[in-house]
Amino acid sequence: MESWLLLLAVILLAGVWSARVGTRIGFPFLIGFVAIGVLIGPGGLHISSAVSLSFAKDIGYVALILILFEGGLHTSIARIRKVWAPALSLATFGVLVSSVVMAALAHYLLALPLFPAALLGVAVSSTDAASVFSILGGQPLRRRLVDVLEVESGTNDPMAFFLTLILLQWSVKGVGPFWSATGYVVSTFALQVLVGLAVGVAVGFLGSWANQRIKLDTGGLYPTLSLAFALLSYAVADLLHGSGFLSVYVASVVMGNRRLEHRYSILRFHEGLSWTMHIVMFVVLGLQLTPSRLYAVLLPGIGLAIGALFVARPLAVWLSTLGMGFTWRERHFLSWAGLRGAVPIVLVFTAVLAPGYTPATMVDAVFFVVIASTLVQGLTVKPLAGRLNLLEPTPSETVLELVAITRENAIVLPVEIAESSSLVGRPMVDVPFPANTLCYAIVRDNRVIVPRGATRLQAADHLLILSDRRHIDDLQSLFAQEAVGAPAMLP
Repeated sequence: MESWLLLLAVILLAGVWSARVGTRIGFPFLIGFVAIGVLIGPGGLHISSAVSLSFAKDIGYVALILILFEGGLHTSIARIRKVWAPALSLATFGVLVSSVVMAALAHYLLALPLFPAALLGVAVSSTDAASVFSILGGQPLRRRLVDVLEVESGTNDPMAFFLTLILLQWSVKGVGPFWSATGYVVSTFALQVLVGLAVGVAVGFLGSWANQRIKLDTGGLYPTLSLAFALLSYAVADLLHGSGFLSVYVASVVMGNRRLEHRYSILRFHEGLSWTMHIVMFVVLGLQLTPSRLYAVLLPGIGLAIGALFVARPLAVWLSTLGMGFTWRERHFLSWAGLRGAVPIVLVFTAVLAPGYTPATMVDAVFFVVIASTLVQGLTVKPLAGRLNLLEPTPSETVLELVAITRENAIVLPVEIAESSSLVGRPMVDVPFPANTLCYAIVRDNRVIVPRGATRLQAADHLLILSDRRHIDDLQSLFAQEAVGAPAMLP
């Protein structure tokens, strides 16, 4: 037990350290966790026993739920409205184009039968925008490109899983007549999308309502509440034969665009959870690999990776964005920014668990595509954005980083003006507040007043004073005659 805890601690510490270093130098740090998985697994030092594909798939599904939910919380509906056409085109038609190209390459290079080749093609066609933004760090892309990549990454996963479901059904039951197969695809797609959307919207509004109405004793439980609704949205949609992943994304978008109590804590919690799941998935991939098997498919695997980077994704982007007002620079960047993340790993685990397939070949092949995408594109996407002049000026710190700095140093002090106070009747301008201090609200008779310099204080006024925590003693001296509450950090 102790050795496992030590190993887990080392992996997580390595993740935190490599994330910091990777952001600074633009290196895709997740790639190192595949190496850790190989090193500690049966193909390396045998520190860890083999993880079954079934268990790895289950871990992957949970990971994707949490990754998608975190992405949706940061997605603005206003931004979705601006880019829904190109984003959905990339997430549907683009995935289909990329899948066809990759399936043909898998069939030719790996000599896979039709259905395994198609399943592998679908698996490596879903992208992960979170990987792009982790590499770009503080260098912001043009707003439209950011929105397209975010919405595409949240909506192309359900499409990839839908295609996988269709192919698995056909591989077992056969394709059948053309019109019958077409009807099955259309009806299944409609059911998946409509149920996924409906459940996602319903759970999103329910989660928002619960967040606002349920008064929890501690703020630390609000992230747990949001986590429960993330899992609920997937489970309900899946039970109703809808797209659980679409439901998760929609639910998180709905919740993220409504008022959330303890929003900052919720966002930070899910951001950390999402990156932890990324790390877990790359380690799990490494545990499934052995160097000898990788060497056996080295050349076909490299060919598949080259096809994914230079043929499938560019063709999908250029066909999916025709007539949508993108410049050739923007389309070139979108082509190169299609990094693969955790989704291909989970999809290939799902595929190889179906009867009649060859797990080793498919898992080893997806390794080459994911690693090539993470390493080659990850090292070059940042300079490419600058070379194509697609970066825009922005504050050096993100909003959440600025909020974090503020929370560490700012306090809110509640003060109640006593009836015998010398401050009664005095205008706010005459109150000698310390430097960098502001009374931003007065609560009087259950009404909120935004004070001005001429606002006069009255007995029983409740003041909310925003200041630097270093001025707490000065404020307590200033309001020595008043009832002063405990200073609190910003929520």
